[in-house]
Amino acid sequence: MIFPWNKHLRSNGSVVARSRGPKDDCCQTHKLSAELLQSALSRGEIWPAFQPIVDLQSGAIVAFEILARWTDPIAGAISPTQFIPLAEQCGLIGDLTDKILREACVIALSWQGSFVLAINISPVQFHDHELSTRILRTVRSSGFPVHRVHVEITESALLENDPSVHATIASLKASGIGLALDDFGTGFASLTQLHAFPFNKLKIDMSFVRSMTVDSGSRKIIASVIGLGQSLGMTVVAEGVETEEQATLLRRMGCDLGQGWLFGKAENALETGKLIERRLVGDLSKRKPPAQLFHRVHQLDALYTASPIGLCLLDTNFVHTSVNPRFSAMFALSPDDMIGHTVHSFMPAHEADRVTSDLVKVLNGDTVVIEDYRPIGSDRVFFVINQRVDDDDGVAIGISVTAVDVTGYKTLETLLSQTEDHQRWSIDLSPNIPWASDAAGVVNFMGPTPDCSKIDVDARIEDWMARMHPEDRLRVRQQWLAWIPSGKPFETMFRMRLGDDGFHWMLSRAKPHHGPDGKIIKWYGVITEMAAQQSLRDQLLRLESVGASPQDRSHDVTFICADNNYDQQIERPAKVYQKSEPHDGLSRSHYVSMLMRMFEGAPIAMSITTSDTRMSRYVKVNAAYLKMTGRSWEEIRGKTLLAAGSAIDNSARDRRHRLLLDQGYYELEEVDIVRADGSTVPTLISAQRTTINGTSFDLEIIVDVSERLRQQREAENALKVSARTDALSGLPNRAYFDEVLLQRIAQARGPHDVLVLAYLDLNGFKKINDTLGHLVGDEVLKVISSRLRSEFATQFVARVGGDEFALLIETDKFGAIGLKEMLDQRMQNIFKAISISEQTVTSGAAVGVTILCETDNAHSVLKRADDYMYIAKSTSQRIAVVYLGDIDQNFRGNEKIISAAT
Repeated sequence: MIFPWNKHLRSNGSVVARSRGPKDDCCQTHKLSAELLQSALSRGEIWPAFQPIVDLQSGAIVAFEILARWTDPIAGAISPTQFIPLAEQCGLIGDLTDKILREACVIALSWQGSFVLAINISPVQFHDHELSTRILRTVRSSGFPVHRVHVEITESALLENDPSVHATIASLKASGIGLALDDFGTGFASLTQLHAFPFNKLKIDMSFVRSMTVDSGSRKIIASVIGLGQSLGMTVVAEGVETEEQATLLRRMGCDLGQGWLFGKAENALETGKLIERRLVGDLSKRKPPAQLFHRVHQLDALYTASPIGLCLLDTNFVHTSVNPRFSAMFALSPDDMIGHTVHSFMPAHEADRVTSDLVKVLNGDTVVIEDYRPIGSDRVFFVINQRVDDDDGVAIGISVTAVDVTGYKTLETLLSQTEDHQRWSIDLSPNIPWASDAAGVVNFMGPTPDCSKIDVDARIEDWMARMHPEDRLRVRQQWLAWIPSGKPFETMFRMRLGDDGFHWMLSRAKPHHGPDGKIIKWYGVITEMAAQQSLRDQLLRLESVGASPQDRSHDVTFICADNNYDQQIERPAKVYQKSEPHDGLSRSHYVSMLMRMFEGAPIAMSITTSDTRMSRYVKVNAAYLKMTGRSWEEIRGKTLLAAGSAIDNSARDRRHRLLLDQGYYELEEVDIVRADGSTVPTLISAQRTTINGTSFDLEIIVDVSERLRQQREAENALKVSARTDALSGLPNRAYFDEVLLQRIAQARGPHDVLVLAYLDLNGFKKINDTLGHLVGDEVLKVISSRLRSEFATQFVARVGGDEFALLIETDKFGAIGLKEMLDQRMQNIFKAISISEQTVTSGAAVGVTILCETDNAHSVLKRADDYMYIAKSTSQRIAVVYLGDIDQNFRGNEKIISAAT
């Protein structure tokens, strides 16, 4: 069945066996007879071999098929296709079956696991009315569980429609033995017979499996058999699985079990016992059966209909074949209004023409994405993806369209944009001027001065330098550059021209920003006009004095200014102020009300707390503060900042209190605020300390910078992807390939790991560029890159040069068995003819394939693959693949080629 048996020859009614002798390579002729067969049975020359049957999803062994093997002391191995017909002719098939089944059951009884033993029963044995009795007696005498034995029956046994056959099958089933229909698809079993007989398993003949990767007809037959078997409640087994590509296709089709060389040859009891010790063994009776085909169809239809996004399928003529309600609602239609029609039936002509043009591109292989699609007459916005759907041969069968309603996101985006504009205007109107520099101290951002109309950042920096007093420019620059190596917060003062008022004293402060490695990557700073800063302090004093109790109004209000190195350079106002009525014409109550409303309604989080380090308490917070922290005023009112349920950043607060104690303020401190729900919000906090009637208070202003950090991370990720990606093909580039190769080599050092490297160099690509032009050449590279990505979707593919590609395949010794055939077939798929601008372009490739050895490093394995690629190129074949181990048999005698390449 799964072995290339020699065909048996007949001579004078006897069977002539052609076999290889055990001691030489000469062909010998050995005449088989009933006596010789009977003697072999009695001497134990005929023995059971076990071939594993595995669960295609988990890889676990769930059964073994018992196969008869004859090892003759003179003729050596004699093929079953020679001695099975002889046993049938001379009436020994029953004795042979009893012997093989009994020995197999006794042997398997000592193995761990709940696997099934399956044995094939010859059609002629069904003429024996005692067949079921013999099988049951044999199994029971061995002690092996009856329910773990399956009998395989070929279709031909069912054709006679003999009542005794029906009775034998029913008796076996009633006793608990499982039944399997073998070699299905090659005989004439009818649907009536499938339904009438209580089969547990249905086995697909190997002829269909072997051709399924190249013949779409075989694939369709297999898919139909799988659906038929599962709909009747049967487990479906595929025979003759020899390559991983076949196994992958069978898994995709939903096939249950697989049998063939890919999973293991038929071995004797000793080797099979070793196999069980190192492989996962499953229980077929506990295997969860897949949903039946019609159930899966109903499930998918329910998901399709209830999907929260719009989905539809079009055929190659752009006719809607399937539409869910969400999709049809985009156009205020029902699915029935669209199915069977093209877009021209419900869209204006110009809109339909544009959509059809996009669909043509999709059918030619492009994926068309429309980020902002607004159906005519609708106020909704949709994100639409159009993608081609291919069958297993890569032939287009239609187009899939997905539409997501993003109206809410677009509205939010608009609001965020307006908020961002508002923030910019707030900055522009602020007396503070933000600035930033790189790690080396080069200023690369400057906010606008109050009287500056320049928008361009470079122009602002130039204008700022021009406004600085000539005597201060060199001094400030020298101070700044000398300070940078310290990595500490920076502060200086200088004079700057504002409008026509002459020079004003300005205070500039900056703090370093550190990267993940702890190194400074940039500096953030702010410039404040000293007069504006003092004015703010005056207004705060007015608010504090107005808010004091009547009993306290006879006392002075003292404002404590932070000392700094420039006390002698500027004239400070007196530190003690007497309370007075506002000078702006407002009544005291109106003034207090206005300031409190400004505090409570400010869009930036603000809080007022007492200043004691350990016992600081909340005095007042605004709505923006409560929203940011996720807390209510009732939860934190009067509580200390370190109390459970009210603290937001314990780990950093002590240090900031020290800053307030030492210098009376801090600015742009990076703090991760802990919200009530445990989530964190990255913020920048500035604070000012002030004293009223001998009591010290802290005013904190908190700015949420999470959106800025998100945008920064997105930009960094985009740059990383861009640096690792080849712009033309969209594949990883050489730098990324080198990085991944080192990683995969380090990971592939396990005893069963196999890392395969294939190096491809296109054949005839220079001729394409020279004769058809570089634009056509670029399109060829794009198509080949797309095909490589599709054929090796789960592997790593990179473009490592102009027309060179590299492929890394991770597998194990088990999965590497069919690798050669898989690569050959996929290279044929990749280098099919390409149609570009009404021209057919044909390309090929020289491919060198090698496997990572224990002593290899990145350089050695890459060099070996490159050497094999050049050997392949020397054959002048359009598609040539050279594998490790192929050199001797395919290039023997051509030492010049080999030596020149290696």
